[in-house]
Amino acid sequence: MKFLNIFKNKKVEQQEELPQDTQLASVTYSIDKEGEIFVDINIENFESDSIDALGQVISVVSTVKCQLITIEMIKQAFMEEGKIAEYVSLIGKIAENTAEYAEGLKQGGKEEPYIKPSDML
Repeated sequence: MKFLNIFKNKKVEQQEELPQDTQLASVTYSIDKEGEIFVDINIENFESDSIDALGQVISVVSTVKCQLITIEMIKQAFMEEGKIAEYVSLIGKIAENTAEYAEGLKQGGKEEPYIKPSDML
């Protein structure tokens, strides 16, 4: 598993990026100013290598390992910029969001999923 650091450091212009023409699949999460979350999913084609790649991306997104590596990358970028208070605030928000999610799971996850398993068939 390889992670690319998305933080653009003005001091370091040579940043490893995956060329667009070599990407089989990608998932990008973003949030707007109103708090609405968007998911952008790209797949090169519907051949088995692209389907396998998308499956691998989706599988990795929900792992603790992925979250911890991402948080470590964020930490390094924030520390390089001297944004320690902002990093602590971010970690607090992550903990708060995780606690809310865990509480929702304990209560039986009463929210309806956007995509029901039956819709996937």
